[in-house]
Amino acid sequence: MKTKRIKILMRLISLICIVAFIWMTIHHFDARLLFELMHRLVSQPWHASYMFIMYGLAFVLRAIAWKSYLPQARFQTCIDGLFASLFINHIFPIKMGDVARIGICARRDRIPFMIVAESVIILRLLDLIVLFFFASFGAIVYMHTVIRSAIIVPLIFGGGVVLFFVLRRIDLSWLQKYKQHWNMIWKSRRFVPIVVAIVFSWVCEAVVLFEMTKMIAFPLVFTEALWVNSMVVGGQVFQMTPGGLATYEAVMAFALTRIHSDWEQAYALALATHLFKFLFSYVAGLYVWWRIPTLWTFIRKEDVA
Repeated sequence: MKTKRIKILMRLISLICIVAFIWMTIHHFDARLLFELMHRLVSQPWHASYMFIMYGLAFVLRAIAWKSYLPQARFQTCIDGLFASLFINHIFPIKMGDVARIGICARRDRIPFMIVAESVIILRLLDLIVLFFFASFGAIVYMHTVIRSAIIVPLIFGGGVVLFFVLRRIDLSWLQKYKQHWNMIWKSRRFVPIVVAIVFSWVCEAVVLFEMTKMIAFPLVFTEALWVNSMVVGGQVFQMTPGGLATYEAVMAFALTRIHSDWEQAYALALATHLFKFLFSYVAGLYVWWRIPTLWTFIRKEDVA
């Protein structure tokens, strides 16, 4: 019953983002600006290549973090698992990429399924902690711009109230079984390299947005790009469409306009950046599919149970 309430809450938040996306499309979509941005990206292949490399490096760093946490896994397996997860999350409406990620690692490197699953859960928690730090720090630094929106204060207050009551009703006892693994990695020498790799992976991902803003002279410094990217990725928790379509654009456009109130530019940047990531995910998916022709078997319940 409690799990059902959480799902309902997450779907409600996702629905709000989808409605916001539709509203932005009606009021702020500028086809000319979007095509101009895409034309500049295509006409500057070195620029696009740099963005592609930096975004790819983000996944290499996450693979390094995963390999450090799970030494018995091969680095190539970690890369394949992460790319497969990215691809699947961009073709299915719900986040189920980690199922394939776990299945690939467990089967190819012959590691017990539960050990791989625990590693993915712990690394996901570290991802969320790092993103929460970036998002919170940015919100404090840019608070004078964030609070300019008349809707943000009631949203924060209402969200806080809802979160308070939800957490009171959630049974968090399931986290206890991961406490031992968390303590183990916290006290080991691997903890710092893992965290450093995760931090810089999100820094590399923020480069995509930062470089995209340069093409239309959108006034954004890199620390702001890092904050916006953290907000957007955090918002993908409420994914209900392939690749978080609509949620991604709504959160990014809103965050960008807290810094510079040009909705048309912000919305075009959100669309172009997400399109870039979609294309990257499909290229990564074709690569993994070439390496693992039986990729789809890893998302069947009987293959990962």
